[in-house]
Amino acid sequence: MNLTQKQIAEIADWLDCGMTCYFHRPTGEIEWHPNPEDPFFDPEPWEQVIEKIENDWGNYERFEKMDSREVFEVMENFAHFISDLKFRERILDRLSNRKPFQNFKILIDSSAYREDWFDFKKEAYIQYVKRLIEERE
Repeated sequence: MNLTQKQIAEIADWLDCGMTCYFHRPTGEIEWHPNPEDPFFDPEPWEQVIEKIENDWGNYERFEKMDSREVFEVMENFAHFISDLKFRERILDRLSNRKPFQNFKILIDSSAYREDWFDFKKEAYIQYVKRLIEERE
């Protein structure tokens, strides 16, 4: 599987948005749609994409978003990336209490580190996609 950096970044972006992505090996085309197992999934707007993928299933590589354990690790890694020790401790404290995802988001969204978090998470997703590709080769 030979993906460009641009394709890897595109897949990473869609995965970060919660989509399931598919890479069509013969053409290099990338398709995506929400997870059909999500209880709020409405298949109607995605019928053509799903049908296209199902009709040529053998030529697609499927990419799914990180699981909650992996996302938690990214949040912990981000905390250790922060040079501000006081803020780092606040993040780690939030991650060690109830509702760590919600509390992390609230803390980051109201901080000066919001854009740093987005950049860090984007790079983490790019590395995640690269790892998935390596595992399949």
